[in-house]
Amino acid sequence: MVKLAISAETWINQLAVPDVQLEGEGVMFRYLLFDLEQGGVSKTILRGVNYQSYNTGLEQEIIRMTREELRTRAFFEGGGELNVKGGASVACNPYYETITLFGTSSNYGAEEDREASAKLLERAYPECEVSWFGVEPKTRNSGTSESGMPPN
Repeated sequence: MVKLAISAETWINQLAVPDVQLEGEGVMFRYLLFDLEQGGVSKTILRGVNYQSYNTGLEQEIIRMTREELRTRAFFEGGGELNVKGGASVACNPYYETITLFGTSSNYGAEEDREASAKLLERAYPECEVSWFGVEPKTRNSGTSESGMPPN
């Protein structure tokens, strides 16, 4: 049997992993941005789930579902690595055909480049206008302590 070597870039492209998947119906989603890496080649994907489907462990569920999706495509068998790049929330309004990204992931922080996430969504949903809010630094209220709790 002859094994043909293919480049890492060809291998990632042959996996046919969609750039964006939002699971479930609804208008409010939590999403995470991932880097798929293999042999020095990477691809960025965005995965999200509807807020209302889960009470707790939302981000862990996104990771579990993404790992399972990649496992069925034999991504890890080829030496692939999955890295979380951050995340936030996304609001989809089908009536006005708008998508808005905002906030930050509670466990992984905001992605480094929110505009890149928006561009992924624009390609996946060309009929929608995509906008985003940048990540604003947390400000301390003078009526709270360093921990965010009211002073004693």
